[in-house]
Amino acid sequence: MDIIELKAKVRQEKGKNKVNKLRAKGLVPANLYGYKSEATDIAVDAREFNNLIHSAAGTHVVLRLLIDGMEAPTVIVKEAQRNPVKDDFLHIDFLSVALDEKITSAVSISLIGNSVGVHEGGILQHGLWEVQIEALPTDLPDQLEVDISNLAIGESLHASDISLPPELTLVTGAEEVLATILPPAVFKEEEVEEEAPAAAEEEAPSAAPEASEES
Repeated sequence: MDIIELKAKVRQEKGKNKVNKLRAKGLVPANLYGYKSEATDIAVDAREFNNLIHSAAGTHVVLRLLIDGMEAPTVIVKEAQRNPVKDDFLHIDFLSVALDEKITSAVSISLIGNSVGVHEGGILQHGLWEVQIEALPTDLPDQLEVDISNLAIGESLHASDISLPPELTLVTGAEEVLATILPPAVFKEEEVEEEAPAAAEEEAPSAAPEASEES
C-alpha cells in the first residue's frame, strides 16, 4: 500500500465559534495522537481529505502528515465525524502508527450475493456492521466482503465465517452474528365474527277488539 502525503497545520482555534470559522475557510479540525506523537490540535484541507477518503484507498489509507516544524508522522484515520445532513467532515482523529507494529482497528462488513433464503421469502437481518481486525497498518483493508448467497432461511453467518488472509487476525468474538435470514412474516387473518342477526322486529301489538254495539 502506498503512503499518501497530506498537508496539515497546527491550529490555535478552539471553541465552537472559532472552529466553525475554521470550517468556513475549507478546513477540517483534527487531533493527532498515538505512537511517538504528543496530542496536537491540527487542521487539514477539507477537499483534499475528502478526495483521499473517496479514492480507492478508502478510510484505511495510510497517510504521512506534513506539518510545519514537525517530523512527519505516519497515521491512519481512527475516527472521522460527518455532518449527517451535508455529509461533510466535521472532525478527524489521526492515530500515529509504526509501520512495523500491528494495530487493532474496525473494518466494515459488506454483504454480497443474493441469499437463497431471501429468494424464498425470508428477511435479511444485518448483525454486525464492522469487526475488529489486528494487522499492520498497511495491511488493513477498507472493508471485508461476506458472501451470503448460500444462506437459507433460519441460518446465520458468524464472524468466524469470514475468510481472512493470513496477515489479518480477527479480534471480534467468533460467535458474533453478521447476518441472519429470518422466516417470512406470517399475517394471520383475523377471524371476523359474524354479526348476530338483527333482533326480530317486535310484533306490532294486536288491535284492541272493537267494542260491541250497545243494544
